[in-house]
Amino acid sequence: MNSVKYAIVFLPLFLLYLVLKGGSLVAGLLYRLVHPMLSLRQRPDDRMLAVQHAKRIIVIGSPGSGKTSLAKRLSKQACLPYISLDDFYWGPEWKRSTDQQFLGQLGEVLEKEEWIIEGNYHDHYFAERLQRSDAIIVMDVSTIEAVTGVMIRSLNRFLFSRELPKGAEEENVRIWDMSPRFVRFVIGFRRRTRPKIWPLVTKYGNQKNLIILKSKYHSYF
Repeated sequence: MNSVKYAIVFLPLFLLYLVLKGGSLVAGLLYRLVHPMLSLRQRPDDRMLAVQHAKRIIVIGSPGSGKTSLAKRLSKQACLPYISLDDFYWGPEWKRSTDQQFLGQLGEVLEKEEWIIEGNYHDHYFAERLQRSDAIIVMDVSTIEAVTGVMIRSLNRFLFSRELPKGAEEENVRIWDMSPRFVRFVIGFRRRTRPKIWPLVTKYGNQKNLIILKSKYHSYF
């Protein structure tokens, strides 16, 4: 009986995952086909030039904006240690770390000479991260794209136990993190959170290499 109940829940979610993931892949393919033909565009070489010599990079933006994929790809290309703030914040069995633990780990990373840090947590050493970085990448995507991204991520976590923070991944837990509160946060990110972080981004962005990407598909540079 439990297997029947599980199938009733699993199959609709799996179909939703296929639709969203398929649509995302098609959109990305279309962008990469159309983008070279656009007249008003920044060449990939110009964008890579802004980060290829950077030793400390931060990637910020709304949940679901593609921060993790971009940061991991840049980490491999530039041979920089990849740091996910979610790994500091979430421990085993999806339990939150204390502020002392979180800030302690983040403080240790900031003192190092090389890293690429992915994540927001703008109430935790945000100005210090911006100040220490050589390059700032902002995933300034639309609300629809962000919501679609977190839905795909949540389905990956629930259906396949993928895209989990390290602590939770080690426990191989099944998580559905699309709570109403979190959805409201993502929907209101551009209206509520973005204005809080943007003054600091522009302040330090004038002194650093600042790259603003309006879609995760623009990150294929």
